[in-house]
This record gives sequence, C-alpha cells and structure tokens, in this order.
Amino acid sequence: MRLQLGSRIRARRRQLSLTLRAVSESSGLSVPYLSQLERNQANPTVTSLAGIARALGVSLNFFIPEPEHHAVVVRASDNHSLSVRELPFRIKSLAGGGEGLRMEPLLTHVEPHFTSPPATHLGEEFLYVLRGELRLQVGEEGHLLGAGDSAQHTSTTPHAWENPGETETLILWVGTPKLL
Repeated sequence: MRLQLGSRIRARRRQLSLTLRAVSESSGLSVPYLSQLERNQANPTVTSLAGIARALGVSLNFFIPEPEHHAVVVRASDNHSLSVRELPFRIKSLAGGGEGLRMEPLLTHVEPHFTSPPATHLGEEFLYVLRGELRLQVGEEGHLLGAGDSAQHTSTTPHAWENPGETETLILWVGTPKLL
C-alpha cells in the first residue's frame, strides 16, 4: 500500500497543479516530509493524511486503494439509470465504476423530436442505433442512422443528435472520457 499511497498523493497534487509548497501551506506539513511521502520514504500518520486530504480536496477514503478488478460486470437487474429533467432522454450506465477505465458505455433513450445543441469536448464517441432513427451531425456532415447503423467520431468536432421520428430511439453510446 505504501507504494500506491505516495503515487496517489503525487498524482492528485499534479492533477490540481499544486506545488509541494502549496500543499505544505494548506496541510501544515513540511515540504521535505511531503516529498518523502510522495517518494514512499516516510509513513504518514492518520493526522498527516487528514491534512493532505484537506489540502488536495479529497476524503481520507481517497488514499485507501480499491480492490483491483479485471472486469466490471453490471447485471440487467442493476439500476444505474439517470434522468435529467431538462433533457428529454434517459441514460442507463452499462458498466459500473472501475478504477482506471476510460470508456463510458451508456444505453440512451432519445424522445421523439429531440434535437441537441452542437457540442464539443475531448474524447471520441461511438454510437449504435438499436431502435428508431437518429440524425447525427458531425461538423458539416449529416447522417441519418437507422436500427443496426453505427457511427464513430472524435468529440472535438462539433456534433449534434436529432430524433426525427415519432417514436423513441434507443442508442448504445460508448465514449471517452467517462461521464458518470
């Protein structure tokens, strides 16, 4: 656990673009001691970890490694659904959380006549139409997809969805980075 602890502290500090000095000032611990912790040359006390957690904006649980899983299994009976009142679609996560996993597979129910505004973000997307129709706009290209059709694109290109039909469209969406 020691090896992972130092790496987790350093990774979180760097993720926040904090210097050792900044963490030192927030946690009340010395820069040399923090450096030793990050290099796994010291064993922290619970009090020290609490100060570091506070400085890094995490809970103490952040420092406790989760058991490593080689596969994340989600059963059909698991309810990992998300409904957002402002959006006329429901989303069901098809994979639970998993440390280090980068893809996000979602089952998405798109209501009739829904049109999304164009969006861009880091990552890429893959979608497979299970039922209904979906008009996909990626940059200047427009594509009408039906059941059994799929598309993949980088998410940095402006893209938008539209359900032009009278019935709900069901899509398997897989993207990076993880959203949920």
